[in-house]
Amino acid sequence: MITLAFKRMRYRMDGPEVERIRRAYEHYRRHGKWNDPNPGREYMISEGHRDLETIFNDASVYSLPDCRILDIGCGSGNLLGWFHEHGAQARNLYGIDLVPDRIDAARRRYPEFTFEQANAETLNFPDKSFDLISVFTVFSSVLDDRMSSKIAGTITRLLKPDGAIVWYDLRYPNPRNPHVRAMTKAQIRRLFPDFALDLKSTTLLPPIAERLGRHTQWLYPLIRKVPALRSHYMGIISRNLVLLGLLLSGEFLAFDLMALESRPAES
Repeated sequence: MITLAFKRMRYRMDGPEVERIRRAYEHYRRHGKWNDPNPGREYMISEGHRDLETIFNDASVYSLPDCRILDIGCGSGNLLGWFHEHGAQARNLYGIDLVPDRIDAARRRYPEFTFEQANAETLNFPDKSFDLISVFTVFSSVLDDRMSSKIAGTITRLLKPDGAIVWYDLRYPNPRNPHVRAMTKAQIRRLFPDFALDLKSTTLLPPIAERLGRHTQWLYPLIRKVPALRSHYMGIISRNLVLLGLLLSGEFLAFDLMALESRPAES
């Protein structure tokens, strides 16, 4: 059983970059980052949920009730909670995080899911274990290129051939936060060279969104229409998209013609 094996794993949790990330999240916790009620921040969260619904309505190949899902950097488990609300089975939901307090909170909130404190550089799951692997603001939080490459390698190894990465991350640097960096499409392609990107810009720049106050409901969607004012990318990164690109480019044209010729004529 993959769950039993997961719970028996022991991971290396030290190293300068791991410690830096932990300190950064401890700083966020002490200073109340994300905790203050704010209409703009709440709108960003609801917008993210709508974006996810659009992604999985469009990508009908990914049937959530049939998917085994790993959330890297799972925090308190809210994203896995969203997957569960939309059909994913609790026994197929796994989350890891470097920060023990976040894992404790996730276990309290979603006791039926599987959570472990772990380092995504070296996960001991069997190859091709997951249909979907979600990474929300993970790579922007890792400043060390070597660690980023190792995490990307782990994801590539654990993903099934027809699986996908569910991506959400910064596309711009944040001059107010030295603990993060931008993840451009060029950087994402370097991490996942054998994958194709289907990413769209989303999320109004937080410094703007958080200042909209009681005008959020009508100002946020209006300002968000300006592409340059969207701070993140969200979408799917998949080998399937590479195959689709080859098909559309004619690489598999001969195969398609043979398949068509072998089909019975339609009445």
